[in-house]
Amino acid sequence: MNASLKWALIFSALALILLITVDQFICSKWVYHDYAAGIDRRLSCFWKK
Repeated sequence: MNASLKWALIFSALALILLITVDQFICSKWVYHDYAAGIDRRLSCFWKK
């Protein structure tokens, strides 16, 4: 296996782990206050709409 293929596979695996982590722990669990509307809202990720 050449070095560039190995690094591409490592990068793909890390990107997938990051996406899963964000999806499970940040999307729709992080609450922020919308001062313009005066209410609390949940963060929604673009791939879950």
